[in-house]
Amino acid sequence: MTTPEQTVRRFIAAWNAMDFDAIIDGLARDIYYHNMPMEPVVGIDGVREYLRSAWTFSECHWELVNIAVANETVLTERVDAFVINGRSVVLPLMGVFEVHNGKITVWRDYFDLADYRTQLQAAAAQ
Repeated sequence: MTTPEQTVRRFIAAWNAMDFDAIIDGLARDIYYHNMPMEPVVGIDGVREYLRSAWTFSECHWELVNIAVANETVLTERVDAFVINGRSVVLPLMGVFEVHNGKITVWRDYFDLADYRTQLQAAAAQ
């Protein structure tokens, strides 16, 4: 069995490979996903649909800056970078993952929503 840290590192690697199936496979069926301060999404079907609708990028790289683990909780300081319409969108954030039996059951990301929206708007204008 993999450790919670290994599970999260594998999840990040799936994002960097842009492997949508592997990303979804890393999540539990009853996943609770919350991008703060947006509304949470609960359940694998809802998260799959949300991620598919947000998959507007041609490149993706999640840089793991720091990681801390306490039992089944994994804290990640990351810089998530995407290329959307040829423009970089870079998002420093703090991610919290709870892992049970090798699957992510809770995923919360804390970031500056206004900055993200400004970058998305600039990318959309391309």
